[in-house]
Amino acid sequence: MDRIPKIVVLPGDGIGPEVTTEAVKVVKSTGLDCEILEYSIGGEEYLKTGLSLSSDVIDAINECDAVLFGAVGHDLVPYEIARQPLVYLRMEKSTYANVRPLKTYHIGPAWSKPEPRIDMVIIRDNSEGFSLTHEGQLIDEMGSDRRIITNYGAKRIINYAFDYAQVNRRSKITGVDQSNWLYSDKIFRKNFRDVSEKCSQLHTEAFPVDIAAMMVSRSPEDFDVVVTPNLYGDILTGIVVHKIGGVGMAPSACIGKNFAFFEPVHGTAWDLAGKGIANPLASILSAKLMLEWLGLENEAWYVETSVKEVLSEGEVLTPDLGGDSCTSDVGDAVARRVAELEHERGAFEGYLLDISSNLISIEQLSVHQLRRTDVIQHE
Repeated sequence: MDRIPKIVVLPGDGIGPEVTTEAVKVVKSTGLDCEILEYSIGGEEYLKTGLSLSSDVIDAINECDAVLFGAVGHDLVPYEIARQPLVYLRMEKSTYANVRPLKTYHIGPAWSKPEPRIDMVIIRDNSEGFSLTHEGQLIDEMGSDRRIITNYGAKRIINYAFDYAQVNRRSKITGVDQSNWLYSDKIFRKNFRDVSEKCSQLHTEAFPVDIAAMMVSRSPEDFDVVVTPNLYGDILTGIVVHKIGGVGMAPSACIGKNFAFFEPVHGTAWDLAGKGIANPLASILSAKLMLEWLGLENEAWYVETSVKEVLSEGEVLTPDLGGDSCTSDVGDAVARRVAELEHERGAFEGYLLDISSNLISIEQLSVHQLRRTDVIQHE
């Protein structure tokens, strides 16, 4: 960016404050010159002030470059009230594309890593289908839900997925729906077919969600980019996260035309809150996605590479990954490694300038890749 980015942090409820604290720590360790503002939202804030989303927070959101989000939800606060911040970020800010990169990392010498490696991206619609605001009613012993998919909404998310696949050099895109019997999904499938015909350079396929779920559970490594309505994206994510180390390893980005916010896939996890054992890597990797979206590719690379190295060494892991480290230990370890990478780049930059650009590129940070083959070989 040409100016100092302004980042708003909304920790929220449950383990949200614990994991976002570590993500912010890692972002700061990159040496990035940025303004970070933190605001309280969600159920806990509602119990204190009567508002889960104040006008001051809304103003800050509207003035910032990106939002790093934790989680919201509280047993003592009605669902729709505690989640007002999410409704605002998704619906009012029109962050229609929920991007969920799901991949396996090599995790320590004792980790039984799934083979072959998973590296898929689920892109689900964030504004239609069974999103945060859908119509429904509960009357006595009958419940009903109204689900709407529009031609505009379907085409928008599908076009986004195809653009994402091309920009990120992905080779295949899979459409998932239930168009064999749901009318709204017939709209989704029609648009997927129409966009596919205009993008011949990508291999495309489409499956009903039950078939896709069976295939993903059996061979997730066969999938590359998946585009799907809201609810199915959640279902497929749940299947995959089990195979990559759990929800603590699953980041996400919620992207609109001119605005985006970034959050771990996991929720509040109140059973872990306050214990200091929550895995912060999903939040840290969400911050990495945020840096990428802001155009800060070097900083994003530092963060993910540091996560890879810490995981590969296996010495600092939270209990969900088989370790006994606390949340802040993991954040500290990743932040230290980020700082080391930055220091190394500065130390070797002059040396690299004397080497032919045909052999090595500073922009690609190849010095770290050459010096860290122990991490790269596991990719």
